[in-house]
Amino acid sequence: MEVSLIITTYNWPEGLKVTLESVLRQSRVPDEVIVADDGSNSRTAEMVWKVLKPSRLTWRHAWHPDEGIRQARIKNLGVRYSTGGYLIFIDHDVVLHPQFLEDHLSNARKGFFLQGKRCFLPAEYTQKLLSQGMGDIPTPYMKGLENRKNAFRIPWLGKVVSMPRKFQKTLRGCNLSMHREDFMRVDGYDETFDQLWGREDSDICYRMFHSGMRVKNLWFSAMQYHLDHKVTKRTGEDRLDLELRKIIQEKRKRAVKGFSQLSGEGKVIACS
Repeated sequence: MEVSLIITTYNWPEGLKVTLESVLRQSRVPDEVIVADDGSNSRTAEMVWKVLKPSRLTWRHAWHPDEGIRQARIKNLGVRYSTGGYLIFIDHDVVLHPQFLEDHLSNARKGFFLQGKRCFLPAEYTQKLLSQGMGDIPTPYMKGLENRKNAFRIPWLGKVVSMPRKFQKTLRGCNLSMHREDFMRVDGYDETFDQLWGREDSDICYRMFHSGMRVKNLWFSAMQYHLDHKVTKRTGEDRLDLELRKIIQEKRKRAVKGFSQLSGEGKVIACS
């Protein structure tokens, strides 16, 4: 089964560099890497070329102009320029365990999507990675590591404790995978959720639930180490929270403005 790894990014080439370096170390490398760029400046393009051009990977750098937060659209654009039958979505601020892809693929089943976990690296170690590049994978016993339980890779135990669910409220797109045909069934991500940060991942997952799919949580496998950086906290409810409640009430299955309505804007600006 061919797999496309789609990495969303925006103007943090230093973080993306570390993420890409961890991709190159995978025990099972992706059949293609799609850098889905939400309008970064030229520094990101230069870094992608520098890291991926010497590799043997098939890759594409998809980009559209910076017109605010358009995470749903850039993920759809990434899928447009992908060819794999299986899609794995990550962000530009994570280090992947060397068996990250292997773990996703060993658990992949049609009609299911997979939700992986992550732990959080301390600031000092993050700065070391950003300045020196990839070293050894962090130990679960590292001082200052948060969500420590998610740093232990014990796949057999994960299979025991992970029961497929018909619904789950808390979902994240930084460690998410599914079959391409299941992505298309719900018409991909919904641009209704653009211009504010977050919630586009919950939206697509809720619609997959309503379409009869189940989620499997990848406990103790498919591990990510999240780089330390400032995060803007959401305060109070906004229109996206209201839209999510409507999705649940309506049992919505397809996007209002999804992959099938993706405009021609954007292009591949570099590839191998």
